[in-house]
Amino acid sequence: MSQTSGPLSHWLQNQSLVRFSSGTTELEQVAYSNTVITPWVGPRLEVKKQCNVAVATLEQSLTYLIEIVNTGNCTAIVHVVDSLSPETSLLPNSVLRDGIPLPGASPERGLPPAEIIPGATLRYHFQVVVLRIPAGLKLLNQAQVNYEFGTSEGRTVRGVEKSNTVEVSMVSSRLEVSLQAERGQTFSGDIVMYTVLVSNPGFITATGAQVTIALPQGVVFIPASVIVNEMFAPQVTPDTGIELGEIEPGSSVRIQYRVQVVGGSDNGISSVAVLTYISAGQQETIYSNQVTLEVIQPQISLVKSVLPLTATWDDAVRYNITVSNTSSYAVDGTLLDVLPTGMTFVEGSLGWNGVKRPGTNLAKGLNLGTLTARSVLNIQFEAKLAERGELKPDQYKYVNHASLMYTFRLPDSRSVQRMITSNEAVVELKTPIIQAHVQVEPTLVEQGGTVTFEVRVANKGNLPARVQLGGILPEGAKWLGQAAGQIQWSIPEYSTPRILHVGEIEPGTERNISYVVQLSSEQTGTLQGALTVMYTYECNGQKRAGESRSNEYSIIVEYGEE
Repeated sequence: MSQTSGPLSHWLQNQSLVRFSSGTTELEQVAYSNTVITPWVGPRLEVKKQCNVAVATLEQSLTYLIEIVNTGNCTAIVHVVDSLSPETSLLPNSVLRDGIPLPGASPERGLPPAEIIPGATLRYHFQVVVLRIPAGLKLLNQAQVNYEFGTSEGRTVRGVEKSNTVEVSMVSSRLEVSLQAERGQTFSGDIVMYTVLVSNPGFITATGAQVTIALPQGVVFIPASVIVNEMFAPQVTPDTGIELGEIEPGSSVRIQYRVQVVGGSDNGISSVAVLTYISAGQQETIYSNQVTLEVIQPQISLVKSVLPLTATWDDAVRYNITVSNTSSYAVDGTLLDVLPTGMTFVEGSLGWNGVKRPGTNLAKGLNLGTLTARSVLNIQFEAKLAERGELKPDQYKYVNHASLMYTFRLPDSRSVQRMITSNEAVVELKTPIIQAHVQVEPTLVEQGGTVTFEVRVANKGNLPARVQLGGILPEGAKWLGQAAGQIQWSIPEYSTPRILHVGEIEPGTERNISYVVQLSSEQTGTLQGALTVMYTYECNGQKRAGESRSNEYSIIVEYGEE
């Protein structure tokens, strides 16, 4: 039987023959029948497969083409099945039939059936990615086409055709790099160790390997913390590059370094390692996975205010402290407020969210307990300025602030302690500071002699005051009159005043007074004394009074002969 075929027609030729011999001769003879020609009907499929590359590396994508040609004379329904190599994975939605996408189709599960008419060609494309290096360094792949067609008698005939086997050689020159942090949660001030692992899973040595890790915003590198394969490398830093040199097949390099967290953002702190190396004369660059640190930082604020803003001696002021937790983390807090010198805490004045807490003093620390997420706590207390004569604050201001020490727990069970300080609360001291200085001339006189008092009265404070001088005469002395000065008094003759009215003295100004005194004729020895300064002033709508003393003067009185 022989077959002849044209483009669209096939014929089966059949002829019989008979070999025989007669009795008259021993020669074998052959007799041929007529030739019977039977038309052949059916599809004739040729399946070819090819790949876009003959050599590939790890993680490279490959494009396969399956081409089906029908050289028969009957239409067939084809079902393409392609069992992919276990070292590869299909790229989703990469299957095309004659350039038309087949969403969700998979050669492994079988592509949707398609019709191929005589003389037609079907072309399938799909892509895979290399996940692993096969043991034999070769990827082998073969497609199978299951087809069926119907005969004129109504029968369904099925058949199978396979493609050629496509071979792709693998060149394992691609290194692998991974990055990890010792913990996923951190806080500002924490020290975190990163580990970079570079490995060569293939069969070719990589040269000139270098790892670079850019330091993200929010961390600073700890100098001399780089360790390469358990050896310290104090001279290198991750952001300028860590030289690894050659990496042999099957070997790996472990890099460790430390950073300190100095900040953070809502998106965390992310890092990626970049590995560069040379393989077969080509520069390669690959990137590690991304590692993100979640920075836990409760948003705690501490605000302090005071009223009134100005006060004078022995006044009381009221402080208010607001503690706010605007974050989603609970904290445990202790509040501390040490008053400045010259102020004292008013016992029993402390209130917590409007509730009095007797026996509590912020100078010793106040345990606030747990401040839940998004909570606010208000604390009020009173303080009293010292009485006159005690130490006054510098520049007439009482400045202080509150401190909050709080702790919180990370998801990895570590506890962190923080301390924050409030703004400054300032109370300005409003007061006149009246100082008097007296000088007596002469300091040596006889009994009944006269001396002149030179008095300078100054206001060193920040409020004006009306001033009077008392104790202006030594014991037994008489007023003789005013000598000179800025102030003129109307004192009757032969009168001896007990007090001199200096008048109002503005801050930063002074008054000079000079008067003559006759000493008692009966006194001898040393006379000592000081002037008393009495003054009044007004602060916050209230009248106040104060008193001070001048320096001491000394007069030596000698016995006078008659």
